[in-house]
Amino acid sequence: MDEFAAIGLRTLVLAYRDIEEGYFQDWLRRQKEAALDLNNREQRLDQVYDEMESDLTLIGATAIEDKLQDGVPQTIARLKRANIKIWVLTGDKTETAINIAYSCNLLSDDMRHTVVIDGTNEEEVEVQLKETRLLFSGAYIDNITPVLKGRGKVAMVVNGDSLRFCLEKRLERTFLELTCACDAVICCRVTPLQKAEVVELVKSNMKAVTLAIGDGANDVSMIKTAHIGVGISVLGSTKPY
Repeated sequence: MDEFAAIGLRTLVLAYRDIEEGYFQDWLRRQKEAALDLNNREQRLDQVYDEMESDLTLIGATAIEDKLQDGVPQTIARLKRANIKIWVLTGDKTETAINIAYSCNLLSDDMRHTVVIDGTNEEEVEVQLKETRLLFSGAYIDNITPVLKGRGKVAMVVNGDSLRFCLEKRLERTFLELTCACDAVICCRVTPLQKAEVVELVKSNMKAVTLAIGDGANDVSMIKTAHIGVGISVLGSTKPY
């Protein structure tokens, strides 16, 4: 799977589990209740899905090529020349997202640093953010300002588990300082709620106009949160808008 992801293929693991009808009906009831919870929806849904997605028997895996459309690298290059900050918020695996980012010129070999934040708890993430701050700037900073003037391009890659801690009150300012100093930010394996939370963080704290573009139902929250939201209807897909 890692090898497939590293060359930019979209991967999917297939597995099964035999369950009793009574258990399924009880699980389905709890899943519906969690989906209607206005306060802890994401957390409760994660719990019921984790319960069902345990003790599975592996069948196999698929890997498909998802080619970039013509003109994507050139478009991103023009946006960057216009000083527009580009963040990628995706459900893809880290390896896939990085590979695609290189393909579309969001990441490049001339970047001085590309840092991956992948801590599994709050303490690890905090240490990684502090180390990244020192790596980027050589000193601590107090305000949200660009800290990389003349020091080369840098990028940050964050996975969904780590992003959960980055968006907590205690770490969100440090996270925002670092990401706003980056030439590119890639958030991988993120949930629809996390996409919206990232947009809201920038929207609420920066004097900038946010634009969110998405092509799926899991992008709707992000699109609605941004100052400007653009929903793209892909040919042959179900329209979520």
